[in-house]
Amino acid sequence: MTINATQPASGATVIVPPQFVFFNPGGVVIPPGSGLLSVNVTLSAGFDIPWAQLNVYLLTGGTTDQYCGQNANDSPTWQFLAPGWQTTVNVTGFRVYQLPCDVTGFRAMFHMRNNGLAIPPNASETIAEATVATTLHVRR
Repeated sequence: MTINATQPASGATVIVPPQFVFFNPGGVVIPPGSGLLSVNVTLSAGFDIPWAQLNVYLLTGGTTDQYCGQNANDSPTWQFLAPGWQTTVNVTGFRVYQLPCDVTGFRAMFHMRNNGLAIPPNASETIAEATVATTLHVRR
């Protein structure tokens, strides 16, 4: 797994438009294709994988286990992947759980967990992961 690019550039402030309503609980949905956030990831399989999903977490607090959002509404899945399979995806939809949110990184996790949990998968469920540092300010 490789994170190829993220948008916007580090240091940017992302203003969530007022038409994207914030709900308690649940946060604000940034729809796919909105142009506000983007993570481009290349994935590959080195062994047979019956089912897989890509989750991208918006890290906060400078850690790899605290996050303020994820790609809940733009989380692609695949089935029956064979060794040598490869694809590149552009994730653009996110649910942000708290505003404001100071994003300190993107954590992409390619995993085999198929139970609907939103929390990051554990090590035995994870195929591959990658993290890239950034500094973004997500505001209303």
